[in-house]
Amino acid sequence: MGDMKNFKKEILLSALGMAVLAELISLAVIGPSLWFSGGLAVGTAVTMICFLILTRTGALTEIMKKGGIIVLGYFARMLLYGVVFFLCIRANVTCGFGCLAGFITLHFGILVLYGIVYKLILKKKNPLNDWTEPKEWNDLSVYDDEDEDW
Repeated sequence: MGDMKNFKKEILLSALGMAVLAELISLAVIGPSLWFSGGLAVGTAVTMICFLILTRTGALTEIMKKGGIIVLGYFARMLLYGVVFFLCIRANVTCGFGCLAGFITLHFGILVLYGIVYKLILKKKNPLNDWTEPKEWNDLSVYDDEDEDW
């Protein structure tokens, strides 16, 4: 459980770092914009909340052994993304673009953290890939095939 807590903390901090980077880039490209900054903050917060919903529904699915929880979590996250983006774009187009930038901060954070920093710079094992050796797949020939009777 402690590993998952650290894992989530790393990802959320990397998302915040990407949001700060996006804000600095926007200052250089479009100049100071309260609308963009507000949309970026809202989008980043929503993507972090959605990530926490995802990890929670994954944990509940593992405990309860029911896949419906994942589906409910997916629809809740998509609804949250849609409602927030709709509200931001209705407020101001610049706010909508900031919101979209905020939505992808988490994904870019994961890419930078686990794709570049861990793999290329630190040469550490990627915690997203826990396979130490190739997995063995089930031999499907051992299963009785009902279609062979026809």
